[in-house]
Amino acid sequence: MSQPPPPPSQPPSGGFGPPPEQPEDGPEQPERSGQPEQAGQSPQDPLSKTPPPADPPGQPPQTPPGPQAPPAPQPYGYPQQPPGQFGQAPQVPPGQPPSYGYPQQPPGQFGQPPQAPYGQPPAYGQPPAYGQQPAYGQPPAYGQYPTQPMYGGGVQPPGGGNKGKILAIVAAVVAVLLVAGGGIWFLTGDDGGTEAKKGDKGTTRGGDGGSTDGSTGGDDGSGGHKDRVEAIWRVEAPKLPAGEDKIYEVPGTWTVGGNLVRASVDSVTAYAADSGEEAWSIDLVRGPRCAAAPDASGDRTVVQWGRKCEKIMAIDLAKGKELWRADLPSEDRGATEFNYTEMAVSGDTAAAAWIGDAVGYDLATGKKLWQMEDGSECQDRAYVGGKQLIAQIECGFGDSQSLQSVRPDGKKGWEWKAPAGVEIKRVFSVDPVVIGVEAGGEYDLTDIMVLDDKGKLRAKIGLPKERYWFSCGGIGLADCHNVVVDKANDALYLQTNMHQGEGGSVSEIAAFDLASGKSKWLSEPTEDGRQTTPLTVQDGRLLGYEQPNYEKPGLITSIDPKTGKPTPYTRMPEEDMDAERGMNSLGNGRPYWHDGRLFLVVHRFYQDSSLNEGSILAFG
Repeated sequence: MSQPPPPPSQPPSGGFGPPPEQPEDGPEQPERSGQPEQAGQSPQDPLSKTPPPADPPGQPPQTPPGPQAPPAPQPYGYPQQPPGQFGQAPQVPPGQPPSYGYPQQPPGQFGQPPQAPYGQPPAYGQPPAYGQQPAYGQPPAYGQYPTQPMYGGGVQPPGGGNKGKILAIVAAVVAVLLVAGGGIWFLTGDDGGTEAKKGDKGTTRGGDGGSTDGSTGGDDGSGGHKDRVEAIWRVEAPKLPAGEDKIYEVPGTWTVGGNLVRASVDSVTAYAADSGEEAWSIDLVRGPRCAAAPDASGDRTVVQWGRKCEKIMAIDLAKGKELWRADLPSEDRGATEFNYTEMAVSGDTAAAAWIGDAVGYDLATGKKLWQMEDGSECQDRAYVGGKQLIAQIECGFGDSQSLQSVRPDGKKGWEWKAPAGVEIKRVFSVDPVVIGVEAGGEYDLTDIMVLDDKGKLRAKIGLPKERYWFSCGGIGLADCHNVVVDKANDALYLQTNMHQGEGGSVSEIAAFDLASGKSKWLSEPTEDGRQTTPLTVQDGRLLGYEQPNYEKPGLITSIDPKTGKPTPYTRMPEEDMDAERGMNSLGNGRPYWHDGRLFLVVHRFYQDSSLNEGSILAFG
């Protein structure tokens, strides 16, 4: 269930898309084809005065009607039909050429991916063919994006269970040291004149890219729409404790009332969403691998803390009050015993699982409700919270896996058993239950499974190889933030992988019906050369985030859930474009939307402070 890192030549992920690359001589402006557009304007942008062209860019040519006309190929990311088996790509209809980026041939064996044709490396300065990686140890061509998910992006070597997880963790530690040693390429940006507010020790979750079931703190739907916003405050990156740890993972972001609450290296601090002023703070020291529940229940959550991440604390996020603290059960396995812990809250229950043990607590009082029995053949390996608490169960030496609902006393309810050879990787939502699995020893997600409220399989969505991008930080079961599950519209929204478009690297948003697993539509960016990602659902419509590029700042779009048509909603300020892009330079910035404001929050910091662009950047 764990995810290994990429080769050291690739930057870690954790943001909402692959980061742009930087040449050795610095972040100069890249070459472009065609004439540049004015920043802040778009042919389809009602916020600008530019009239729309006759044929919107990026759309496939229309085939005139007639009995002899073949059907037009679907655009990139739009599956032709759902696959019939795990890990197999859908087939292209007879007589129709495959769309750009479509697998060239079906797999020859169960669960095996199609082989890309052997080819020559691209000429110097040219982007590699889609789906190809640069030579090991070399950066991609300037301005290009890697096509494989990075660290924690759904990647795992063949084999599951404890052995697979331990091997992945060892690989992750090695890669962390290599990455910290300089094997990364990125773009940096200055603060764009953004005013620095008081932040982590003196420096200066509305809806995020998750499900709308409450498991990620869902948007309050209060709107706050503005055509254009400005950067209103920021928090600088924290100073990391001196030591051998080159990278600190600091998860934990929630929106409660009018505050954005952030767990950092030495505190949990609430900032007023409209000003960045500190509302309250609780001091606590956190090691480099401490976890936090990604969701809140009744404005309460839990964080892991301590220099070895050996402690747990429950916090009332509305009042800024510590509820209780406890030591996690220890078997004296050394300083890394509690690394790679996964935590969750649901109702009045908090749960934590790590390699070798799992425990549940009463969220209000801290009373221990259960602990995994020593020597159990089947063990709780991870928990996911929200409307219900779900456990990932492994039996034997990873021989079988299942998902089970967990009652407040720790006893299990419904169960969904993964088919033989299928490994549970991610849980995108618990209401409804939507999970990502890997079949056939692949290194990435191959299928998405939709379960009903009794744990029965409702629908399956096949994922063609390298078609979609899952932005996941770390190895957590519930740590992907660019997948949105829309319960009201019974829909799933995914981000396609980056590929070459008319104006540069682009991505789209693909929608699927959760009842049938069939595709609904593909939503392209409103502007050329944009990558768009699903953000959250507000007032029955999907919000997308078109990320900043070299010429234009980010743009929030409102997308019709029936047709996929995007409309510009809120544009980020041009004067802060460098700061916005800089927060995403290492793939660290996670977008959170709350009450009409966009927050970019970083969950990974480097001992080399020159790699840190900040901690929080707020627009409103």
